[in-house]
Amino acid sequence: MRPITRILTTAALLAAASAPAYADFPEKPVRLIVPFGAGGGTDSLARAVQAAIDKHDLLSQPLVVVNADGAAGTIGTRQALTAEPDGYTILQIHQEMFSVSAAGRVDYTPADFEPILQATSSCTFVAVPKESDMQTFDDLVARAKEGNLKQADAIASATHFPSAQLMEAIGARWTIVPTGGTSARFASLEGGFSDFALLSTPWVERGSEDLRALAIAGPDRFETLPDVPTLHELGYDVEACLLRRYWAPEGTPEDVVATLADAIEAALNTEEVQEQIDASGETLAILRGDELQQKIDEEYQSFVDIADVVRGTSQD
Repeated sequence: MRPITRILTTAALLAAASAPAYADFPEKPVRLIVPFGAGGGTDSLARAVQAAIDKHDLLSQPLVVVNADGAAGTIGTRQALTAEPDGYTILQIHQEMFSVSAAGRVDYTPADFEPILQATSSCTFVAVPKESDMQTFDDLVARAKEGNLKQADAIASATHFPSAQLMEAIGARWTIVPTGGTSARFASLEGGFSDFALLSTPWVERGSEDLRALAIAGPDRFETLPDVPTLHELGYDVEACLLRRYWAPEGTPEDVVATLADAIEAALNTEEVQEQIDASGETLAILRGDELQQKIDEEYQSFVDIADVVRGTSQD
């Protein structure tokens, strides 16, 4: 038995000697891929975190934001997917990753990545034009059951899936008018091409003269709109909140993931990043480790479960 023990010990030592050493990670700049254009919510948070990490020396090397826009975030996401799992290429994206996967548009799933950290939450409002005859969410439900309702959205997007969940909860179907992103949804409402949309806090507040919020698709009421009820309060167990998360390629070592998570979490808790988050209408919603993984698993499964409804409610 002793010779076998010596062979195993030697093999273990050789493996340890040849394995990459991560104790000094990072030893070069870390690329943070933002799979959307500059100036949006994802990009703004990424750059605020980047600046805080640099200012407070939270990593021994710079974090460099790289925009890789296109194809509903899939171009940048694939760059992270195919990168070496060494922590030097990471990704920041919300549930757009879930939606394109559940819709069958890509051949990857969240399981092909290592979640680093959940950063913020941005919950949406069910909003209608100010001149709409729908004064309450009950009015919208009545219209939906009449079969005469159109929602402005991006097809198979991160907000289309919770919209389909809402259809199931109400027991009615409506058409998704393929407008694209948030600004296009706002324009569609203004132009009378759609009846309602899920819009984020800044758009509801900015468009308060032109929009009416009927319900909040989040867990809590907003201080700035205290009279607007949540969908939960109205009896619908549905939320539509964009959760911005950081990801690494599958197989990235745990200690590297932990180092990145520590730095990003510290940056999120700096005064300057807190101010940016508050100004954007988002809230800090940090999750990591097993708690984050459980939430991801449950949330992605909810997207998969409603995918057939999503496919059936798109306007040709």
